[in-house]
Amino acid sequence: MLRPLLVVFVFCIAATAAAGQNRLTDAASPYLLQHADNPVDWYPWGPEALEKARAENKLIFVSVGYASCHWCHVMRKESFENEDIAAFLNQFFVSIKIDRDRRPDLDEQFMLASETLSGVSGWPNNVFLTPKGDPFFGGSYMPPATFQSVLLKVVTLWQGDPEGLVQQGEKVSAALGRFLSQKARAAQVAPEAIDAAARAVLDELDPFAGGLGETAKFPRETLFLFLLDQAERRRDADLLAGVSDMLDGMIRGGIHDQVGGGFHRYTVDPNWQTPHFEKMLYNQALTGRLLVRAWRITGKPAYRRAAERTFDYVLRELRAPGGGFYASQDADSTGADGRKDEGLYYLWTAAQMSAAAPDGTLLAELFQVTPGGGLEGGILVMADDAPVLAELTGRDEAGFYTWLDAELQALRRARALRPAPATDKKVLMGWNGAMIETLAEAATTFGRPDYLEAAADAARFVLKNLATGDGHARAWFSGGTTTPAQLEDYAAFGLGLVALHDNEADDGARAQWLARARDMASAIDARFGNADDGFRMNSDPEGFSAIIPVDDREMAAGNALALRLFAALSKRMAAPELARSATRLAAALGGHALDDAQQRAGLLHGAQELHLGETRPIRYAAAGAVRVQMVPMPDAGALRFKIDIAPGWHINAHEPLENYFIPTTLRIGARALATEAFPEPAVKSLGFNADPLALYERSLTLTADVQDGDQAATLTLQACSDEICLEPEELRFTLW
Repeated sequence: MLRPLLVVFVFCIAATAAAGQNRLTDAASPYLLQHADNPVDWYPWGPEALEKARAENKLIFVSVGYASCHWCHVMRKESFENEDIAAFLNQFFVSIKIDRDRRPDLDEQFMLASETLSGVSGWPNNVFLTPKGDPFFGGSYMPPATFQSVLLKVVTLWQGDPEGLVQQGEKVSAALGRFLSQKARAAQVAPEAIDAAARAVLDELDPFAGGLGETAKFPRETLFLFLLDQAERRRDADLLAGVSDMLDGMIRGGIHDQVGGGFHRYTVDPNWQTPHFEKMLYNQALTGRLLVRAWRITGKPAYRRAAERTFDYVLRELRAPGGGFYASQDADSTGADGRKDEGLYYLWTAAQMSAAAPDGTLLAELFQVTPGGGLEGGILVMADDAPVLAELTGRDEAGFYTWLDAELQALRRARALRPAPATDKKVLMGWNGAMIETLAEAATTFGRPDYLEAAADAARFVLKNLATGDGHARAWFSGGTTTPAQLEDYAAFGLGLVALHDNEADDGARAQWLARARDMASAIDARFGNADDGFRMNSDPEGFSAIIPVDDREMAAGNALALRLFAALSKRMAAPELARSATRLAAALGGHALDDAQQRAGLLHGAQELHLGETRPIRYAAAGAVRVQMVPMPDAGALRFKIDIAPGWHINAHEPLENYFIPTTLRIGARALATEAFPEPAVKSLGFNADPLALYERSLTLTADVQDGDQAATLTLQACSDEICLEPEELRFTLW
């Protein structure tokens, strides 16, 4: 069979290369547009390509990637721009290009197929399907010779035993489909079991550089946000150290863009030193959130500095006109010699640093940049933690950062003269939701109202530009929208709206953000199945399987995000149906959650927030009628609790005048706040009680001293209206 195939291969080159245009020229995707001039006769995913394969009984070649992916660019140049390879693909296959950012549902299916069939995962992900759409082989990047060999073997198999290949594909599809669409496995997960799962992760962490991984290192933010949440709940110094070790390693390392701020997607080594240089919006959002929360606990200056530089980078370079946030920046850029390659924009030589910054020679030494530069010596990696470097330069830590940031600003101005990496200018609903949530939280934590304004602008952009006649789109690009929003989009954006509500000062705006978040939850209920089974990833499944997402990927699993959204809303508004949905969803997925805590940390995190409440400084009680904000006052050695109460509601006073009403109390450690520290209450009669009662309405502030050894502040309150009293609630705030 091999010799006739080779004859056909040579014959078809002239016939197909002349076409010169494929079906991606009008694609609403920067990634697909990168392949629009390939001689490969690419189709976008859709009925036209799938029907052609069936009608002509042709194999399907699917290639999945994203716009800022280095190895996607390499394979495009080496193989998909190769006339011979393109001719062979065009002769024997229907070739389909997929942007994973726009279609995470398809990406999830085809990535699992490659992992199962070849044990290889990564992008570009190249999968071979039967004409019916069933996968039978897959792999990641392949050099041209390897790719040609694989193509020839696949076609040889198809021509030699088409029925056998069809049967194999059907078996693979069925097995993968059972896994991807596995129904809920109901179980109640006890908080103690979740804590044990978190502590078990500690044994897997890198004790030297922090994080998870013995070869490549990814931030794994969803997992570490869960660990940090558990650390706060348990006041667990070991869990906190596990998170801090990773953040410290990342801040020192090459994964951190030391010059411009922000973080690259991952490193190819275990020490955070050599990154793949693409910069993704979701990494900035989630790593930034880790830094914000870690700073709130530790007060470590490096965390606030890294977070603010990350957010400033996003606002400077990833912000679309009108306020939305772009998806990513490319790994590749063009060097002085006109050659395009990975990381060139970010690399330095010692001489370049000396020429660009006043103290560039010292800077090169502190960041271990060599005369030759390149990937081996041109990535900025801090030689030690900032306090050590500060001492070496004869400065205190604050003075060191002032000096360092001025020097790095000089490098950034010099770097701006280089050809910059391309920006993927599509706006994704879910990734914007994650960035909105982080910025809103950072605004209050750091006292940066500009961050809240930017978050609100992004939310308004999504609500205006990604709205469709039937819900929302997942992606906006160049003025248009494509692809219906998926579970992740509605849930992550809903959480962003909740964060805007929590951190907004104006009551009217706060109510509007909450109403919009409620709309997102309603859309999830209406579009993605039901909580008892676990929600589907998209409303109309495509590919070879529906997906009920439980595993975390770049963000938490869609069901984990939905659980957090439903739980958050149930604590902020009188909507018992939301509480029921949250409870049903948590119970439905509980049997899966503990199977793999590292991969399903988002579900565990959501279950804790539902059953035990949140751990952030802003909390809600009485279904949103009471808002409590804890404000540390470290200079005064005190805490301030600002309590806002909705109209028509009150909380009982510290001494409510009736023994059967629960008084408002505040305990710091083992000490109860003294009576004289409470404000004067109002005294009035209510509809359900003829005798006068002492109560607090509208707002009050409590201030308490903090002593060494105090581990928690516990606020107990009971909310009532003129007609009913709710069950008393206890809000516990961990003190570090």
